[in-house]
Amino acid sequence: MSAPVAASWPYPLWIAHRGAGRLAPENTLAAFALGWAHGYRMFECDARLSADGEVFLLHDDRLERTTDGRGEAVEQPWAALARLDAGAWHGPRHAGER
Repeated sequence: MSAPVAASWPYPLWIAHRGAGRLAPENTLAAFALGWAHGYRMFECDARLSADGEVFLLHDDRLERTTDGRGEAVEQPWAALARLDAGAWHGPRHAGER
């Protein structure tokens, strides 16, 4: 008889997609905090490099869908990316989320 999955699998069985799924703006600290509050202990996120080599989180190639920015995300320097609002698209509760 084989061991139960929980005994042989050391990782969480459920992973929060981009932080908290559709409950918060994806790939933001608000999403990770909300996912944690809902009991998730592992998070999937999308990492990219800015034009000047800094790591940032964003799923899309372009900025328009989830930020107030425009253009190709990886063509932007970190200083410009850090100023973007990544929460207002999701709703007023998350406006200003970086």
